[in-house]
Amino acid sequence: MKMKRLLMLLVLMTGLLPAAFSQSFKVSGKVLSAQNNQPLVGASVVVKGNNSGTTTNELGLFTLTVPAAPSTIVVSFAGMESVERTVNAATTLNIVLQEVSSQLNDVVVVGYGTQKITKVSGAISTVKSGDIEKLVPARAEEAIQGRAAGVNVIQGGSPGSRPTVLIRGIPSFTGTDPVIIIDGVPQTLTDFNSINAGDIESINVLKDAATSAIYGVKGGNGVIVVTTKSGRRNGRTEVTVNSNYGMQEVMRTIGVLNATEYAAMINEGSTLSGGPVIFPDLTKVGVGTNWQNEIFKSASFQSHNVSVRSGSEKSSYFLSAGMMRQGGIVGGDDKSLFSRGNFTANLDFYLSKKVKFIVNATGVILDSRGVQENSFNSVIGSAINYDPTVPVLNNNANTIGRYGFSTRILSEIFNPLTKLENTYNKNVGNKLYGKFELQYDVLSNLKLTSRFGYTKYDGNARSFTPLVFWGLNNVDNSLNADGSTVAGRFNSVAHEKTSNFNYTWETYGNYDFKVGSHNFETVLGFSLARTAGNAAGATRQDVPFNSWEFADFTAATGNNTATNPNALGGYYYQYFRRNVSGFARVNWDYEGRYLASFTTRRDGSFAFGPQN
Repeated sequence: MKMKRLLMLLVLMTGLLPAAFSQSFKVSGKVLSAQNNQPLVGASVVVKGNNSGTTTNELGLFTLTVPAAPSTIVVSFAGMESVERTVNAATTLNIVLQEVSSQLNDVVVVGYGTQKITKVSGAISTVKSGDIEKLVPARAEEAIQGRAAGVNVIQGGSPGSRPTVLIRGIPSFTGTDPVIIIDGVPQTLTDFNSINAGDIESINVLKDAATSAIYGVKGGNGVIVVTTKSGRRNGRTEVTVNSNYGMQEVMRTIGVLNATEYAAMINEGSTLSGGPVIFPDLTKVGVGTNWQNEIFKSASFQSHNVSVRSGSEKSSYFLSAGMMRQGGIVGGDDKSLFSRGNFTANLDFYLSKKVKFIVNATGVILDSRGVQENSFNSVIGSAINYDPTVPVLNNNANTIGRYGFSTRILSEIFNPLTKLENTYNKNVGNKLYGKFELQYDVLSNLKLTSRFGYTKYDGNARSFTPLVFWGLNNVDNSLNADGSTVAGRFNSVAHEKTSNFNYTWETYGNYDFKVGSHNFETVLGFSLARTAGNAAGATRQDVPFNSWEFADFTAATGNNTATNPNALGGYYYQYFRRNVSGFARVNWDYEGRYLASFTTRRDGSFAFGPQN
């Protein structure tokens, strides 16, 4: 009996020992910010490796039940360095969190200056070079798609084509394009196809009035500020080589009716309107042709870049050269292609301890061709809407043309393959843009900057509209079924040469000062801008052999007559615009806790009268 009691006592003690050693206890404490010694509200306090956790209240206080000893408590807060503490028993902790140094010191480029990210009162999204290089975008704005909140980038259908960029919805100002600033120089959204993504250091998107107002009414559409890479003073030579090659394909297509479903719909429409049954036996129609599968091709993409950056005590430089070539998935490389060659030289000269001279220059060679897009009867629009009962290849005897045609669709919508086959255009251009900038540090907190930015572009475009047979009885035929020309129809070639030169001269000063606990960052300056350009074009009918190879104004033979006054034509126009602006901004903060920004700008244009 005594032995039984002893065994039961031993078992009971054995069961109690683990419970005694694993008994929970409470830990309380307070979490403060090292910057201003203020309590942090909502800081996370958790037991490492356990689900136990809590957050600090409005006084920065917390109480946490710790399940066992020893345990590690992890305290974290957004933008702060996490802290870990090991506890063995009930205790009170005082935790001080330091701000993450990289985030604290991050500087963003805003209009006519820079600001620490912690002192920006407006809405800014930033995309850095590391993220851009991973994407290898054809155009720079592709790098901000999905990476900047409130920014929508709607791509065009052809490689290198100008997209639509909307910042925080559709603006009220005429047009939707945001202001584009490249290294402080105003550019246009079209100029984005000229920037080598490998040359970009950062892209900042200014999205609200607090940050974009200094650019005036144009800033109402938002501002995209691009900063390119520069040399490193007293830095060692750094050589970077990047090479990429890939293939592009359509991931999925739009669901459309197959031939049997389409034939059933045609039968229903015909009979309801009092007509006959067009397809008497639907079982023989089959799946037919999905025209999307015929127009979409595998297209190549390649990018190759080499850059060198270095510097000494007196100067620094960043040099880069690159090429990019992107084919289009509609029709493949033969019909849709964008290629670009870049050479960039960004040079910094330290003339003295207070004076810095900057020269940035980029030369660009552009070459592209594309297809009709963004319309009901574009190539893709035709592929979605064209008759699926038509075979891909022409099987009608005594008719010309490589591809099949419909005898039911006689206008507006065309066989997309025939449309692709008869698409001919080519655009080439040369662009030079950059800046000359002088910076003078008058005092440690006063800097004067004078900048002259420029863009020079020359372009040459050529397109050919051939004679085409679209199908029997098609009202848009310019060729008959036997290959003869429809009376009154002509092929034609069009040439256009464009040239423009834009410049902006801006001078401004940045003055930062402190009054007690109040910090001020100010800027005051003016801007002079001029935009000028011209274009000359000519068209001529009757291109020999109805061929792209002979599609040249000098080879065409058309001349105006009384019955055909449009056989030969041309045009010329020129334009210019001058603007002068004054601007100022004051940024204020009180101990880094309260922020405000005050901005003013006045724009004058030659288009207004003296009193307007």
